[in-house]
Amino acid sequence: MKILIVDDELSARKLLKRMLYKLFKEEKEVILYEAKDLPRAVELIKEEQPNIVLLDIEMPEHSGLEILDFFKNTPINFQIIFTTAYNDYALEAFKLNATDYLLKPIDIVELENAMQKARTKSMDSLEQKLEDLRQTFLELKTTKIVLDVPNGFMFVSPDDVIALIADGMYTTVYLKDKSKTVIAKPIRHFIERLEQHKYFYRPHRSYYINLKYIKEFSKKDGATIVLENGMSIPIARDKKEEFLYIIKGIF
Repeated sequence: MKILIVDDELSARKLLKRMLYKLFKEEKEVILYEAKDLPRAVELIKEEQPNIVLLDIEMPEHSGLEILDFFKNTPINFQIIFTTAYNDYALEAFKLNATDYLLKPIDIVELENAMQKARTKSMDSLEQKLEDLRQTFLELKTTKIVLDVPNGFMFVSPDDVIALIADGMYTTVYLKDKSKTVIAKPIRHFIERLEQHKYFYRPHRSYYINLKYIKEFSKKDGATIVLENGMSIPIARDKKEEFLYIIKGIF
């Protein structure tokens, strides 16, 4: 049996190799290959014909979900097990499309179960399942925003975002569940993705807020907005009249 590990992180590839060697130490005919990106993985697949590919989704330049683009006129004759650090929103996409996945950090028991399933699974309709999965992720991207968190990515509904505060090239995102996370992207990155939602407003160059969570407007100390989570947001002097006009129009 031939197994290909595809992950841009060396540590992740080494960990999977150790696990697989442990699981298949009794089988002499198991050969492991590894690739750090999708183009190299495709080369190895065509050269070595692996039986199973352990494929990371989020990698630089090419997502693992793009693998179909490299096999447009070639049948896929290998099984795929996705490895992912995505959160619950994205995991629902895998469940809906009945596609095997392993959530990082990978558990060796779950890895063993996934490998056993892959060895006995039919190739029927694999291409269609992969295409359905990719379409599901595209739909997620149009209805949610993506937050790069230390262990992967979060898909968040705009309705769950209360406020965003800029800090240079970083942005702190405050969520409805009272959590907050610092993202290594400037606030304009989120404004471009949220401006289609009419309830988002920029009262100050460093703040972008969801007007649904306004609790109070105060003229004290200039003008401030108090949100339901207790945050006080300043309104720039030249934005005050515009803000009042927008509020009257929406509410």
